[in-house]
Amino acid sequence: MKLLRDVAIRHLLTVDPHVTLRRAARIMSDRGVGSAVVMEAEKVAGIITERDLLHCVANGDDIDSKTVDETMTRQVVSGEPGWDIVKAVTTMTQGGFRHLLVMEMGEPVGIVSLRDLMASMAELVEGDQAPSG
Repeated sequence: MKLLRDVAIRHLLTVDPHVTLRRAARIMSDRGVGSAVVMEAEKVAGIITERDLLHCVANGDDIDSKTVDETMTRQVVSGEPGWDIVKAVTTMTQGGFRHLLVMEMGEPVGIVSLRDLMASMAELVEGDQAPSG
């Protein structure tokens, strides 16, 4: 079974909590990712996701003045590198979120999306169905 350490993206995109939502959206778009870890004083302060940004746009918020810290999720659920991917998927689906921060000894070491995990699970299923020869 694959573990989070095998799937996690190790190059975390981070943003400052005081940047505007437009700036955060631009940074995320430029990197082609759906979330950014919000860091303050070298600690995880939260996470901002494309879903958070979409809600702000739908609510008519001024994304040029509203900042990340006004919108981010502060209670970040995280997993450990040794978690198997099924545990991670279960945690995410039960919690209703699509990005899971991977933490080791209190430090962020990676992030996974539900899409990353589903792709890994599909590989495992396909591997189990390969003809033996």
